[in-house]
Amino acid sequence: MNVGINIPTELPAAAQAYAAAGIKVFRVRRNKAPYANCPRCDPESSLYTKHRPEDCECDVPTCHGFWSATNDVDLVTRWWTEEPDANIGAPCKLNGWAVIDVDPRNGGYTSLCGIEARVGVLPGTTMQITGGDGLHMLYLSPGFDLPKEPFPGVEFKHNNYVVLAPSVHQSGCRYQWPGTENTFFKPETPWPSTLLPRKERPKLSLRHHGRATSLSGIRRPGKHWTVDTLVQHVMDSREGDRNNRLYFAACRAHETASEGHLDLHEALSGLYAAASAVGLAERDAHATIESAANRPSDRSWAA
Repeated sequence: MNVGINIPTELPAAAQAYAAAGIKVFRVRRNKAPYANCPRCDPESSLYTKHRPEDCECDVPTCHGFWSATNDVDLVTRWWTEEPDANIGAPCKLNGWAVIDVDPRNGGYTSLCGIEARVGVLPGTTMQITGGDGLHMLYLSPGFDLPKEPFPGVEFKHNNYVVLAPSVHQSGCRYQWPGTENTFFKPETPWPSTLLPRKERPKLSLRHHGRATSLSGIRRPGKHWTVDTLVQHVMDSREGDRNNRLYFAACRAHETASEGHLDLHEALSGLYAAASAVGLAERDAHATIESAANRPSDRSWAA
């Protein structure tokens, strides 16, 4: 059973609580820049050399702040005794996490709705409310790299870090775990398989004439098109081909629906959500989908 950890409201005590629970942490400034924590920057370290932070020889831009994260309670206590107002950073991958970071300032919640319209409701997991009124969704690391910013206002954090409650945001608001007790639960839910890079997704198969046929791709004729594969086609678009992919998917939706193989309303709703998630303006998406609705059927794509 996952036992929650009560996180104190004072930053030094909170940092100690995380470390005692095995979470690697390090000091972070209000602007999210790490403090200089590497041994070369530590006057009490045998490796210490006097130097300017920008001249540190550790070869890491953040001066080892990220990589020096630790769950050594004694060291954490000393760090926060030196800087009692330091925020608490936690590296994702080093703690075995991958995090969905939703930023409302850049349309993150709209993108999150678009994602869930495509893949279904994401599995429940540990969540944190950020100081900027955003959301962190903490999952177990999938074991390989993830795209950093796949959707507007949504970032997949894996090789970087998150700030933990009760750290203070630049706005003056604190990060917090949901509920009145500010209780942290270590994430136990695996990273959603529907959000894995295409090459890492589990392969699906369809029995066709007594043999298995791969469905890892989505360019399939007629009845093999589904709402999910059409929406995926749009979600895989890049800037410059978003309208083309949306138009193609909308044409296929109308043609496949006319054969009775999918629900047109469900398909178009999914395509509108996908268009929003990849950054298409609502007016442009509407015009593209309407054009597809008025286009004569063309079966040449099915060859």
